[in-house]
This record gives sequence, C-alpha cells and structure tokens, in this order.
Amino acid sequence: MRAHSSPATASSRRRSPRDGRARERVRRCRAFVPPIVPNPNGDDARGHGNADSATLPNIERALRPLGWAIGAERGYDDTPHAYKMFKTRDGMRALEALQERLYVRDERGCRIRRETQSLWYMCCDGVRCRMNEGKHEIIVEMPLELATVRAHVEKAKTIEETIKAANKRG
Repeated sequence: MRAHSSPATASSRRRSPRDGRARERVRRCRAFVPPIVPNPNGDDARGHGNADSATLPNIERALRPLGWAIGAERGYDDTPHAYKMFKTRDGMRALEALQERLYVRDERGCRIRRETQSLWYMCCDGVRCRMNEGKHEIIVEMPLELATVRAHVEKAKTIEETIKAANKRG
C-alpha cells in the first residue's frame, strides 16, 4: 500500500475560476448599475439647462452658501426639503416673529403649538419650525416646491433676517 493514497482534501484544493462561488462574485460585480443615469440628449439642468429652474441640484447649490442643507425626514414626510438650525436666546420671540412674517391670509393653522414640555411647533406658508427650549435652538424646514431657485433663496434670507432681528431685540 501507498503511504498517502487518500485524495486531496477539499480545503487544500485550489478553486478554479470556473467554480460556482467565483462566478457569483463576477455576476454581482457586473450587476451594478447606477440608480440615476443622466440623459445626455435631454434637458438636463446640470449641463445646459436653465440655471434658475427649481431642480434639486440647483436649489442645493444656491442654498449651501447660506448654510442650508437638503434632506428628508425618516418616517412621516420622506420628501426632500431645505433645513437649517438656528441658535436663539428667546425662541418664543423668534417663533412669534416668524409667524408674523410668514403668515398667509388664506392659510389656516398658522399658530404655535406645544408638542412636549420643551418642544414647540409651528407651520406657516409651508415652512415648519420646531423649537427646543432646552437647547435654545430652532430647526426650520422649508419645502422645495417654489417655482424658481431665486424664490427659495429669497425665502431663506427672509427667515434668516427674521430670526436675527428677533435675537437682537433681547
């Protein structure tokens, strides 16, 4: 009898590229397709379209220097919106100033409501404001449904000026 007549064990055997596992890996790599492929012949705002058209990249590019970010809340509202956090001395005064400035005559429900012991909420002209009294901050969320980028920038500047003026009065 031979000393080692048993066949090679599976662990010591090298896998060939035609093995099942290797093919799976290759298939996974080839299956990757980017989620959004821009159409080079279409009216793409990033390339040659209107720079003032209210597309998400244009709005984000215009609001970023002002400190606003674009995001979506998990849960209730998954639509993207612009948001910014402001530090305030007197948050209630800032909320009241925002309420006066953003009030629309035909809109109902533009009032300040208490959510929890230290959290207050207000929604006027589509702009949602949440004030946390304990942290002295207001988070303002602006919808991205206006017609032009210029309108978004003007509304953001209006909100910022209102909060700054409310902070100076204290």
